[in-house]
Amino acid sequence: MSNIFEQYLLKKDNGVRRRIIVDSSLYEKLAELSKHYEASVNKMVNVSIMGLIDNQKVTIYPRPANETTEPHNFLIRESSYKELEKMKEKYGLSIFKLINIAIYNAVNF
Repeated sequence: MSNIFEQYLLKKDNGVRRRIIVDSSLYEKLAELSKHYEASVNKMVNVSIMGLIDNQKVTIYPRPANETTEPHNFLIRESSYKELEKMKEKYGLSIFKLINIAIYNAVNF
C-alpha cells in the first residue's frame, strides 16, 4: 500500500561520507538548480545516483577541453553507494566517474 509520503519522500537510509571529485560545470549546474527546488546539492547528487541505478544509462559524456574538477564532501545514501560498488565492477568505471555520469544525466535530461 503506497501513501502520499512514500510517493514524494525518501525513506531514511544510513549515509556514507565521501569526498568526491566532481566536474566543476556539473556542480555549478546543481548549485543553480538547488535554488529552484527544495533540495540541497547533496540531495540532488543522491537523487542523480538513484536515477543512474534505476536506468543503468552509463555513457561517457563529452567533457569540455578546459573542464576543471573540484573535490566535494557528500553524504551518499548507503544503499546507493552499495549499488555504485556493484556498477563499478560491472562497467569498469570508478565511483567518481559513475557519480559524474549520474549528475550529467540528471542535469541534461
